[in-house]
Order: sequence, then structure tokens, then C-alpha cells
Amino acid sequence: MGDSIAGTLALPALGSSTMGAGLPLVDLQWVVIAAAVPYAALLAAAGRLADAVGRRRMLLIGLTLFAMGAIGAVIAPTLPVLLVARLLQGVAAAAVIPASLGLLLAEISPERRAAAIGVWSAASGLGGVILHSGGGWLAETFGWHALFAPSAILGVLLVAVATALPHPSAGRGPIPDLVGTALLLAGIAALVLAVTKSPVWGWQSATTLTLIVGGVVLMVGAGWRSKHHLVPAIEIALWRQPAFALAGLISFIYGMASFSLLAVTPVVLREVWQMGLSGIGLATAPISGGVLVASLVAGRVVRRYGSRPVIYCGVLLSGAASMWLISGVAQGQFSPTLWVSGTAVLGLGFGAISTAVSEATLGAGAYRYASAVGASMTARQIGGAVGVAAAVAILDRPFLPGPLPGYSSVLTVLIALMATAGVLALFIRPTRPVAACIPRPSSPGLQRRPALSPISALTIPSPMFTAFSPLFAPLIEGPDQPRTTLRDMYKAAANVVAAADWLLAQPTSPAGQQDAPRGASSRS
Repeated sequence: MGDSIAGTLALPALGSSTMGAGLPLVDLQWVVIAAAVPYAALLAAAGRLADAVGRRRMLLIGLTLFAMGAIGAVIAPTLPVLLVARLLQGVAAAAVIPASLGLLLAEISPERRAAAIGVWSAASGLGGVILHSGGGWLAETFGWHALFAPSAILGVLLVAVATALPHPSAGRGPIPDLVGTALLLAGIAALVLAVTKSPVWGWQSATTLTLIVGGVVLMVGAGWRSKHHLVPAIEIALWRQPAFALAGLISFIYGMASFSLLAVTPVVLREVWQMGLSGIGLATAPISGGVLVASLVAGRVVRRYGSRPVIYCGVLLSGAASMWLISGVAQGQFSPTLWVSGTAVLGLGFGAISTAVSEATLGAGAYRYASAVGASMTARQIGGAVGVAAAVAILDRPFLPGPLPGYSSVLTVLIALMATAGVLALFIRPTRPVAACIPRPSSPGLQRRPALSPISALTIPSPMFTAFSPLFAPLIEGPDQPRTTLRDMYKAAANVVAAADWLLAQPTSPAGQQDAPRGASSRS
């Protein structure tokens, strides 16, 4: 995350440097996209490869390549060399992310995994706070090359530290489909290039349409190969799980919203307040600070109540903060106080969504943790790459009038994305990890277990069931379940939880057996 922020902070600095003089923003933004595209395309394959060859080994390879790419960015004499270094960093990050979380989840007990994901997600917020706070000073003091120096130094140190990590036995199996991975990479790159250059070429130009059609065809080809390959580039089996597919769609939307905002913020701040890089970094730090705080809190909340309410709270916070900022812009009250408050709330929402969506990896099984992480993060990064390209295009040609029309237009799109994610989150099953909610008796004797909280407060109003059940039933119901309506499913779930509340509230003997009255089993 720190390295991604270094790329966004480098955009305004490159625009005024000799290397980027005369180049439009749509071309300079490839400093960000050059790392995002291979990262998105290779995550799933790298996750599967980490499960096969060993997560620690994959982590070490990725960290080594990441440090090499960062060193290349620091010493890059020309823009093409910088883009190649950023591409190498994207490839390396694809290896690091699924291997790191997969290794972590394999070593953590099941009842602590949601909290571990929260800490893991909070690390990205910490990296963002550090680079936001000090990145501008680095660039102003030593030049934009220094923005990538922390990645180079920490990358070398982490290679040494990672050798002390646990070394679990690796699985066995063939390597992932290289042809399918190449098709996926080319397809994503073509679509992102079309969106990026559309303000220059036009949406109806032959070049733009060719790239769009070609990108879709390439991605369809990657999907077809994945359907028939033993170790696919796209984890079709994971995406066939309704709960995972729903979380992956929310992850895609979250990537579009969060990455687009981070990409355009430095440009807007320089335009509005004529800030230097130090001021821009400090002004954007509240976003990462909110992510850091929310991730730490969200991990505990997800463990107790499941991911659905956390995602819903996250989209409400992000959407409300965007409305607040747009209102301040429209009323001519776009003050530093409004900016810091609004972006901090945005960060809180982003942190909650990120942690809750990552919890989808827990249902994949221990032997597929890295694969599941890679598949989920692929959706997020593809959304991020498309979101950055779209945000820059909107910034260049806004659809709203008034002050700061480009930024207001981007925030309006963010509100729409958050509303869509919120509606989707309503249909995630309201699961409760019982093992994490019920403490074990610390001493013998008669104990009373706390009752589970009813889920009635989290359910959807009946009219929404009637309206949306035909549309969303395929997402919620598995392929082997009967075609019941959402309303019937939620009623059944409420009955089960009510019965569980009654049973868990009964006194238990030291042996853990309940003294239930006759007929309790049939009533349950």
C-alpha cells in the first residue's frame, strides 16, 4: 500500500519534472497502472502457485523481486525504465499478497482468523499513513525517485526477516495455466488502455472499440481455458460458490471506489490549494488513518457478528462522507477542516469494507487459502485498475457543473458504487462464528452460556424480499438447494437462531450437557 501511494504521489511530481514534461495525465497515470495491471492478472495464479510450491518460498521470491523493482524505480533515468520497474513491482506484489495471508491463516487458530485478517488489513493502513505523512517531504527534499526508496529498503529487510517464518510443507501439483494467465493479463491491459485513452481517442474511435472488443475476447478465452484446465488462471470453482462470488463482486466495486479516489486526490489538492507534495501527503493521510483504525476494530466485529453488518456500515460511512464532501464543494465551504473530517470517515468506511470482504477467504479451506486470497484480490485490483482509468477520464471531462466539477463527479460515482455494494451486502448470509462468541467455562460447576444476539435487526424489510428475491436468489442459494425465496430462507434462519438462543441459554453441567426439558429436541 505504501508503494501504491508512492506511485500516486509521484504523478504531480512527474508532471513538473524533465521526465514527464509535456505529457498529459492520462499517460503519466501508467506509473500507477503499470503495477496494478500485472498485480490484478497474476494474483490468482500466484496464489495457486503458492499453495503448490510453498507459501514461504513464494513470499521470499516475491519480496526479492519487489525490492529489485523498487531499486529500479529509484534509479530509473527515463519513463520507460520506470514503467518496467513498476511492472516488476506489480508482478512481485501478486506473489507476496496471497502467500503472506495464506501463510498467516494456516498458522492461526480458526476462532482468531477474522481478527488476524483485521490486523493484516490494518498493516496497509499503516503503510499508507507513513507514506502519506512522509512521502511528500521525501519527494520535495530528494526528488520523486525517493518516493520508492522505502520500498527498496524495507523490501531488502523483509527478505531477511521472512527466512525466519514457519516453513509448512508445500502441496504437490502442476503449475498454473500460463497461457490462460497471459490471456487474462492481456485482456485486462487492453480494457484499461481503452478506458485510459478514451478521452483522447474518443469512445467511438476504431482504436478504442478494437481494444474493448479484444480485451473482452481475451478475458473470455482466459475463462474458457480456466474451465477446462486442471490448474486454471481463474479459480472457477471458487467463483461458483455463491457466497464467494457475492463477496468478490463487492471486492471489485470496492477496488473501483477506493483506488479511483486515491488516484485523483493528489491532483485535486494541488489544483485547489496549490499544495506542495508535503502538504498533499499530509492532507491525504486521514484516509489511511481511517483504514488503519477501522481494520483493527472491524476484525473483532466480524468475528462476533459476521461480515454482512460490517460491509453495510462501511458503505454507509463511505457514501455519507462522499455526500458531505460534495455538499461542502457545492456550498463553497471546501475547507481543510471539512476535508480532513470527510476523508477520515471515508477511510473508516474503506477499512471496514476491506476487512469484511477479506473474511471470504475463511470458507475456502486451509489448503486453498492463498488461492482464495488471490482470487478475491484479483477482483479488487481489476476494479482498481478500471476505476483509476475511469476516474482520470472523468476528471478530464466531468459530467457535473459548478466548482470542482471533476472531483464532484468522481465522488458522485463513488456514492453510486457504495450504494450498489450496500445492496449486495444485504444478501450475504448473516453467519455467526459460534466458537468465537461462546467462552469456555474456566472452572467446573454450573455455567450459563450467553445467548446469541437475534438476527432480526439485520434482516431486510419484507417488501425488499418480494421485490429482489427473484433477482438475488441465484446468488444466495447453492446449486443443490431448492429454489426457495429469500423470505422463506430468512424466516427459517430466524427460527434456527431463536432455537439456538433458547438452547444456549439453558444451564449446563460441567460436562457441557444441557438439561433440556422433554420435547426440546423436537421443538428445535
